[in-house]
Amino acid sequence: MNSPRFSIVIPTKERHGTLPYAIRSAIDQEGQDFEVVVQDNCSGPETAAVVRQFRSPRLKYARSPYPLPMNENWEAALRLCEGEYVFFMGDDDAMMPDGLALARSILDRARLEVLSWRKYNYWWDNAVEPTLAGRLFLHLDTAFQQFDPAILLEAYYDWRVGCDLMPSIYQAFVHRDLIARVKAKAGAYFAVGAPDNFTGIANAAMAANIGWFERGLSICGNSGASTGCSYYFRSKGAARRAAYHQEEGKGIEEIIHPALIPSVNLEINFADMQLRVKDMLFPQDSRFQVNIRKVLEAMATNVNRDPDTYDEVVAEIRALASKHAIDWSSLTIPPKAPPARPVMQGPMAGPDAKINLLAVNCTQAGVHDAAQAAVLASSILPVLTIQ
Repeated sequence: MNSPRFSIVIPTKERHGTLPYAIRSAIDQEGQDFEVVVQDNCSGPETAAVVRQFRSPRLKYARSPYPLPMNENWEAALRLCEGEYVFFMGDDDAMMPDGLALARSILDRARLEVLSWRKYNYWWDNAVEPTLAGRLFLHLDTAFQQFDPAILLEAYYDWRVGCDLMPSIYQAFVHRDLIARVKAKAGAYFAVGAPDNFTGIANAAMAANIGWFERGLSICGNSGASTGCSYYFRSKGAARRAAYHQEEGKGIEEIIHPALIPSVNLEINFADMQLRVKDMLFPQDSRFQVNIRKVLEAMATNVNRDPDTYDEVVAEIRALASKHAIDWSSLTIPPKAPPARPVMQGPMAGPDAKINLLAVNCTQAGVHDAAQAAVLASSILPVLTIQ
């Protein structure tokens, strides 16, 4: 049997409530040239029972006999992959029904080391932020372009683009040759920190080319157990963060780079990864510098991400500014926003006043999981044919 062209990888740990929908969305992809790899980080028997429901020769399952840090579990999953291109998805995420078909069409026409895309967002019914629960957010753009990796990386270090534009293996098919080059340089493909953030920077640093597709090939599922959401809504995610740090065997003080301050703030965590990857992969490259003032400006811009932690973030801005002898009063910090969040539904306008986002009430539509949300999204979005 020939090696598959694509590996769709689902690392998991005690998420048997969402895992079957992630697997179903992957197994149901069109074609025969792919495998689905489930790497279980020492879950209870319920996870294996979920996998046994799927009788597909394309499905691989492995379970660690003891708990691993997240990076090591992802590395174990990578060792199982045989595909030419590899994509990791969360166990509460879903592939779009035409995701693999579109990826195949693009890669048949362009020799890319990375095919990255802008994911759609689905908030499970148990999401930590109640006003977002049951909502699906669909952007309407479908453009495709190729990025110069160095220009993209420089823009990221200058905070002109966010992590959502970086070619992380969490939102991209990555060629195994690029994975091998990163491993040779860093010692592991998921060498340090959050695997998605690390690979976004490492891929940009070492890729020959990057394709970017505005059309989402997968949906980011934000369930109540999401580690990322526990940082995004920090006032509501303390329990999940504590569990994550216990699993990793490290507190926040041990994780964050000494040039920063210990914090669960997202911008500080992004800057931490910028510093660590630079130290590891390109310490002498002057094009990519971590500008602390830019970090502070980003923290100030997003100070109302979670209004309940406004005062904490302002105190952290002051602490980080003082550490680097920056006058924090020179920063523009918006006033505290009211805690109430609007319930979003229907067409939504972006900063340019153009309608470019659609908020769908999945609960009202009878949709309650990421795989169903992907099918619903596919029924709403225009059908694409790659020429």
